[in-house]
Amino acid sequence: MDSNLTLTLEALASCGCVIPSEHRAGLDISLKIKKMDAGLQSLAFWGRIFTTTGKDYLLAEGCVSAKRIGRKLNFDLKYYFSQNGVQWLDLQAPLTEERYELCKQCKGPFTGDPSNKFFVIPEPPQPSEFDEMIEPALIGDKSGSSPTDEKGTTLEEEQPEPVTEDESTAPATEDEDASDEPPGVGEEAKVIEDEEVVEGEEGEEGEGEEIPKGTEVPELERLAALMKMVDEDCGVVPYNALVMTPANVLVKNTTFSGPKFIDELDSYCHLFKGYHEAPISKDLPGTWSIHAIPLQRDVIVRSLLWPGYFMYYSDTGKDYGSGYFGMGEKNKDIAFCVP
Repeated sequence: MDSNLTLTLEALASCGCVIPSEHRAGLDISLKIKKMDAGLQSLAFWGRIFTTTGKDYLLAEGCVSAKRIGRKLNFDLKYYFSQNGVQWLDLQAPLTEERYELCKQCKGPFTGDPSNKFFVIPEPPQPSEFDEMIEPALIGDKSGSSPTDEKGTTLEEEQPEPVTEDESTAPATEDEDASDEPPGVGEEAKVIEDEEVVEGEEGEEGEGEEIPKGTEVPELERLAALMKMVDEDCGVVPYNALVMTPANVLVKNTTFSGPKFIDELDSYCHLFKGYHEAPISKDLPGTWSIHAIPLQRDVIVRSLLWPGYFMYYSDTGKDYGSGYFGMGEKNKDIAFCVP
C-alpha cells in the first residue's frame, strides 16, 4: 500500500534507514512515473539491499489488486528494482514453489551485479511422519525371515560348508606341490602385468572428484524471492488501517483513528497472513520489539527475525510506513534470543 516516502525515511532515519542524496533526489518523481506506466493501484518504496560492491539495490513494490476470495486475501504484487533511483526495472518472481524453495536455500551476500548467479545444491527431501512410522515395520518384515549382519548378508550364507573325509584325505594336486617349492625352482616365474590406470583416478588433485549436482539461481530472482519472504514474515500494518469494501477489495481506511494502545503488539498485524486474523503478538516470543517515543507519539516496531525491517506509526498524523534496509539474511537463531 502507498505510504509517504518522506515521512517514512524521516521517521526511520534514526534506525539507519537512509538513502544516498543523489538517489533520493529523483526517487519521488520516478516512482510516480513508474506507477502510471505500469497501471498499478499503488506503488511504494520497499527498501534497500546492501551489496558487496556498493551498488545497492533500491526496491519498490506495486499492488495491482488486493481481493478476498473465499476466506483468503489474494494480492497481485509486482516487484521492481533500481540502482540509481531513476530507472526502475521489473523483477520476475519465482514461477514455481520449487524455484521459491531454491531461492530460500541461497547463501551469501548480494553482489550488486544483476547478471550474477548463485549455485545452489538442493537439500534432500525430508521423510514424512507417515514414512517414519511405516519404514521400521517394513524393515522388520523383511528381516524376520533370516537374521543379517551389518554388511547385509545372512548368517546362513556365512556358515562354512562341512568338510568330508574324502576331501580331507585327498592327495595334494600338482599346483599345491609346486607352491611348496622355493621360488625360481620348477616353473618359470610368472610376470604380473601392470594394471591399467584410469585417467582421473590418479594424477592431479580434483580431476577424479565428482561435481555435485546443483542449480543456478539468478540474483534478480533471489531478490524477488527475498521481498516475498520478508512480506510473508513481516509486512506489518496497524490494526484497522485497511478496510474491506462490499466488493471484497482491500482499500485504505479513510476514517482510521489509530490503535487504542500504540505501544502494544496487539495493535499491529500481518498484512499477508490474513490481516485481522494474524496479530504480531501471536508470533514467537522475542520476534518483535517495540519502541515508543512519548513526546512525539511515534512508535517504531522492529523485527528481530529479519534484522533491518522497521515499521513506524505516528499517532499525531495517523500515518504509517515500513521499510527493509539490510543484507537479506534471516536470523535463524531467533529461538535462542532472549524475549
